[in-house]
Amino acid sequence: MTTALRLVFVAGLLGLLAWLVDPRALIARLQSAEPLPVLAALVLVQCQIVASAERWRLTATALGQPLSRGRAVTEYYVASLLNQLLPGGVSGDVVRVWRNRGDARNAQAWAVPARAIMIERLAGQVVLGVVASAGLLVWVLDDGGAIPGAWVLLAGVGMALALLALATAGLARWAPRRLARFAAGFGPAIRVAWLGPGRLWRQLLWSLAIVASYLAAFALASAAIGAPLAPLAVVALVPLVLLTMLLPISVAGWGAREAAAAALWPLAGAASADGMAASVLYGLVSLVGALPGALLIARRRVHAGAGRQA
Repeated sequence: MTTALRLVFVAGLLGLLAWLVDPRALIARLQSAEPLPVLAALVLVQCQIVASAERWRLTATALGQPLSRGRAVTEYYVASLLNQLLPGGVSGDVVRVWRNRGDARNAQAWAVPARAIMIERLAGQVVLGVVASAGLLVWVLDDGGAIPGAWVLLAGVGMALALLALATAGLARWAPRRLARFAAGFGPAIRVAWLGPGRLWRQLLWSLAIVASYLAAFALASAAIGAPLAPLAVVALVPLVLLTMLLPISVAGWGAREAAAAALWPLAGAASADGMAASVLYGLVSLVGALPGALLIARRRVHAGAGRQA
């Protein structure tokens, strides 16, 4: 799907959802949002970015790429903002690879940064999938009833990961030499980054903390618009909503995330308009929370311009 078609699709889907849930109810909920939960969610976004930068730093260092804490946090803010604004959801990560590549004269200068960033992001998706599966299981055992499409979504994520592994193996065997070397080194890089001495527990702790902050921020957004979720609903429903953001049909998750929230919130005793409003507010909080990335980009341009004038 091209960028233009994706933007049209997202705008159309959001418009359709707003019409289905009653646009006046949606606007009323957003206008009545309580400021304190919103501010708390904004603080959590900062924690997410810093914790994600630390996980990236741990991964990159394990693979032999020195990365200072300050640079990791700065680059993650920039990448987070670009991921919010550009289609695909990974554009900021591509920029992060390019900005942190090694010697440009070395053909493999991009390999280690690319592996580090891909492995760091993969760790988060794996843990989110595990949390979603656990939450869904607890929901069913607690007699919360079946969640339509939940297991299909989780199975789809699992199949996507399996296809990614198969594609990597295929690249390692049959791709052109440069891509083959990159793919062949991916498995050993995962073992080093995740299973190296003292790294597994740190990877798990960072990833669990990041996922917990995502869930808490979404729960705060829902509470802000007057639809607080029970803890079990947060653990069972919010991860499913977040997983829909992986679908390659939206821009930064917009549209797919709102559709999932509108469908799932009634299972927690709330209205579909509550789910959509919570999701819209969560998206806005995530965008505003990443805005320091714009300040960092502007500051770097000012410094670059001063350097040229000197």
